[in-house]
Amino acid sequence: MNTKLIKLKDEFITKQKQLEYARNTLKKEFFGIDKAIDELVNNTRSWYVLNEYQTRPLVVNLWGLTGVGKTSLITRLAELLNCNDSLFKFDLGIKTSSSSFTRGLDDLCEKDESKPIIIALDEFQHSRTLRGPLREEVQEDDNRKVWELIDSGKIEYYPWDHGLYNLIDYTKKLQFLLQSSVKVEKGKIIKGISIYNAEFNGDSFWDDDDDNKKNLFVKRSIYSSILDYAGKAFHFNLIQDVNKHLLNLNGEETIAFLYNVIKIAKKPKTKNFTKALIFIIGNLDEAYTMSNNLTADIDADLFHESSLKITIPQIKNALSNRFRKEQISRLGNIHIIYPALNKEAYKAIILNELQKVITKTKNHIGLKIKFDESVSDLIYKEGVFPTQGVRPLLTSLNYLIKTNLSIFFSEIIIKNLNSSELSFHIFEKELVCSYLYRNKIVHNKKVSVLTPLEDIRISKKDDLQAITAVHESGHAIISAILLKVVPEHIYSVTTEGDNNGFIYTKFPWNYIAKKEIVKRIAMYLGGIMAEELVFGKDNITAGSSSDIIMATKFLSNMYKLNGLGTIPMFFDLDSANNDSYHDCNDVELLIKETLKEGYELAKCTLIKEMKLLLTLSNYLSDHSSIDKLALEKMIKKYKISEVELINNSELLYYRNELKSKISSDLSSISKELFNTISLNHKNNK
Repeated sequence: MNTKLIKLKDEFITKQKQLEYARNTLKKEFFGIDKAIDELVNNTRSWYVLNEYQTRPLVVNLWGLTGVGKTSLITRLAELLNCNDSLFKFDLGIKTSSSSFTRGLDDLCEKDESKPIIIALDEFQHSRTLRGPLREEVQEDDNRKVWELIDSGKIEYYPWDHGLYNLIDYTKKLQFLLQSSVKVEKGKIIKGISIYNAEFNGDSFWDDDDDNKKNLFVKRSIYSSILDYAGKAFHFNLIQDVNKHLLNLNGEETIAFLYNVIKIAKKPKTKNFTKALIFIIGNLDEAYTMSNNLTADIDADLFHESSLKITIPQIKNALSNRFRKEQISRLGNIHIIYPALNKEAYKAIILNELQKVITKTKNHIGLKIKFDESVSDLIYKEGVFPTQGVRPLLTSLNYLIKTNLSIFFSEIIIKNLNSSELSFHIFEKELVCSYLYRNKIVHNKKVSVLTPLEDIRISKKDDLQAITAVHESGHAIISAILLKVVPEHIYSVTTEGDNNGFIYTKFPWNYIAKKEIVKRIAMYLGGIMAEELVFGKDNITAGSSSDIIMATKFLSNMYKLNGLGTIPMFFDLDSANNDSYHDCNDVELLIKETLKEGYELAKCTLIKEMKLLLTLSNYLSDHSSIDKLALEKMIKKYKISEVELINNSELLYYRNELKSKISSDLSSISKELFNTISLNHKNNK
């Protein structure tokens, strides 16, 4: 094996090991995103190991909710691959600061283009080129050069150079001197030397005694600038080449030459970053539809499951609201889709952060500390907003634990305690510290902690909770009885100021059949109907506006857009759209009739299930929520209707119906074909 191949093999093996080390380290430091880490490392491999084969930038896209670790993951990967000095991060949501793309372009372009670099374009969603429902072009695109970088890896830019401004100023002075009384032949001043010296003497940058003795028109101090700016254009390789050229020029020719140098220097430079690894990092609300839900009440696992269903085509559709088609194609097909963090990930993050506190305390002051499970449970309840990632969680951990540690540490000094271990737990909204010595408690101290979310979640047992309990029970019972789906959660008290309660129903099928329409309307209107049946028609409250809006919008979409009305037709109020039908009177009447039908269906269903409605409402009037397991038990115990709840939706109807049709029709066709063949056979005889 030749020496080059041996060296290549060793380098290849070393880099592969480094990548695997990075993968394992990242999985220890970042929780709930193992799949994203695997995709990241695997897609980085070709750039890291075989960069010399790369002829275009490698573009890797990372999409996810805020606070799931997209940017920090890239930063840490660069550290683990020893590429810190090669990482350039730009925030495309910022247009003017030093971290913006336009302001940081000079720093990027000063980098040696022959070496591989990493470019992270963060907050990419803000560099949109289309805006509004009509997808109108953004006129002022401050980040337009980003697309050149992504596409070809080559950028034309105008470098800011202080030396160029000095050269321009110097050339203007020489021109003014020539217009007065200075004359030049073969690069030297033959007349007006005193005027020339008076202009430049005393300026340390231009003043050169040797130049003065030789009467040179152009000072030697700018020769290197001329060589840098235009050496290639004039075939100058050395300073003496510049000198030789200038000694052949008169004054006017010298000025013309210098302006030519300036013109060349002002031309945009082309930088080649074809060896770059470019990370596109962004949040796409259009794909992560749950991102608008800021509740802290829904189980993080539900949002996590929903995020796992997001596909690359959905990402590209979301991008089409912000970017032109040709721009989306430049982003390529490497799209790493981050999931929303699940409950397990959040708990792992909490334990990891608490472990950091434990380690730091041990190293800093020599104290051993431990945290009871009640501590991590409270941090989770107070800190987790499933669509907002880790940042709120770290804030809660800080005000619940870290800010109070100094109080507990000071107690040792104040009380002169002989303690080597501190044990923390939560009891009745207090952080309790037990001071131990040789496994025995020698002292206790309590500090009240703020629990704003838990305070809100406490059952109020007032009229508002009673109304909410009845209302949400109506929705839930209709969902279970008519659509055969038990909601995941019902809340009669929430942490949201403008939402007293809600149900979260996860339909296990992702299509809507015509037969569901009236049942879904009944579910939307089940809340207001439940209020009417329990409290009386005159006592229904004004909290059903969102239900009514959603019911009306749902029907409008089903009938006007999706063709599930009496006629499969696209209705549109915009008379300028020639692809649609504009007379909506019939479909508006159908919407009105279906709303009435759904309302009556809700009424009949809830009257029949009144015992279940009152039982569930009574429970939710005393408790702030009920989960799916408890709800399902209650429904099965008290329901009147003979309904089998759906647990597996994969084969509800359509596939079995298709296979049944194929089997029966093929059998019928085969029998008919056999009879035809037999008849022909007899006739031939």
